[in-house]
Amino acid sequence: MKYIFLLISILPLISLSQVKKDTSELKVYLKTDINYASSAADTRKEAQSATGTLGIKFQKGYLFGSSVFTIHSQNEQIATEDNTELKLFGSSLLLPQNSSSNMSNFELHLGADSFYKRTKDNFWHVWLQPIGFQFRWRVNNTVWDKSSVSIPLTISSVSADLTYRILDVKMDNFGEEKIRLITSVGYVNRRLGGDYGLDENIELRKEYLGTSKLAFDGFKFSTRLEVSKFYGQIDLTSFSKKDNIRGFSGDQAVITIGIRADLGLPTKFNSEK
Repeated sequence: MKYIFLLISILPLISLSQVKKDTSELKVYLKTDINYASSAADTRKEAQSATGTLGIKFQKGYLFGSSVFTIHSQNEQIATEDNTELKLFGSSLLLPQNSSSNMSNFELHLGADSFYKRTKDNFWHVWLQPIGFQFRWRVNNTVWDKSSVSIPLTISSVSADLTYRILDVKMDNFGEEKIRLITSVGYVNRRLGGDYGLDENIELRKEYLGTSKLAFDGFKFSTRLEVSKFYGQIDLTSFSKKDNIRGFSGDQAVITIGIRADLGLPTKFNSEK
């Protein structure tokens, strides 16, 4: 319910961005993405994410959005035979996309490249036009297995960021392909559910993370470089040190590299009368 309320609360912002520019043309794409992500604090294969996703993407003026599903993941579950292992599961919480290959693993991404209408190049345009926002909701399902004791869980992740486009230029002789450098800062959380969240498993939860908590809130700063269809990104997250979860709490760094491909789909939507 909290996520639905947060999603509804940003709809006025989307509407505000919509009226800033003529946005009569709606473009729809089939979106594919292959990426690899790793925490700087845990480089074991079991803690790394290598996934492929497929879904739909749209672009209308400054507005954009997508909904994708996981179709491949290198780690179907997070497993260890070490009874003392905690960091592996903390890394899984930090990288929730390191989950099973399942259509129930999905991501909703909405945002706007800018709030500001470009009328002419002046001081306000230079500084305000590159400012935008994005909202991301991700749900991932996996299994944590420790010494043959398994428990299925759902990790729900929400982030809401302000973005700033430092660089956004077209590449010569590459059509609509661009080079973009984008920074963002904002709120991020994790919520644990499924069988893992049942009251009967309160003590069992401590065996995986060292705490029975199910909700974690923090902040993150990101920098993303896109060159045509290739991209690299670094996320710096900060969750409370009081939880003392190895591989997750405090300041952590996640590095992601990937390649995306968007196939344009024919549409007949047009807001002009």
